[in-house]
Amino acid sequence: MLLHVGIIPDGNRRWAKSRGLTLHDAYEAGYARLKEVARHLFDYDIRYLTVYAMSYDNCVRRDDVERGVLMKILEKAVVDIEEDKILEEYDTSLMVSGDLTLIPDKLRNKIQDLVEKYNRGRRTLHIGLCYSIWWELSQLKSNNLKQLQKLPPIDLVIRTGGMRRISGFFPLLVEYAELYFTDTLWPDLTRRELEQAIQWFKRQRRNFGK
Repeated sequence: MLLHVGIIPDGNRRWAKSRGLTLHDAYEAGYARLKEVARHLFDYDIRYLTVYAMSYDNCVRRDDVERGVLMKILEKAVVDIEEDKILEEYDTSLMVSGDLTLIPDKLRNKIQDLVEKYNRGRRTLHIGLCYSIWWELSQLKSNNLKQLQKLPPIDLVIRTGGMRRISGFFPLLVEYAELYFTDTLWPDLTRRELEQAIQWFKRQRRNFGK
């Protein structure tokens, strides 16, 4: 049964570079694809969707220009959640994991307000923001992982962009996940390939270590 899908949306910058486009174009296209993919998966009645939206490295190791672009896209996402009503449309709760102290105060407060507002949905959209395995370990040591414990294990991880690794993607949730890798760059991911990933998952024999 496919209950929980994880997404590692890699390849935005390579997609833009190959087309002579800007960083803003890269992340704008990536964000647009994320909205489409979320709708497609919710249409499949996926109950939980976890997305590696911004890693810790995105938040601290990229240059000021790129971090600024990422924060602009994040601001747009907050406005879209409020105006597009996608979470209400699909009866979806919002969860966010990661070091939100790295997000500007005003934006962080808006995100936290949305998490409080959308907390009782039939589905769950779980976003990793400034997330790393080290953040998760710090939460584990401080016995502060109650939020993640509400989530079932991830069944299927889809990573675009050609890399065959999970890059520290929620290790406590992916222990027995099936891993689907594609060379397709994230902004080019189509509904057809998303369907192919789901059908591929259904063909796997899962024994959960037995």
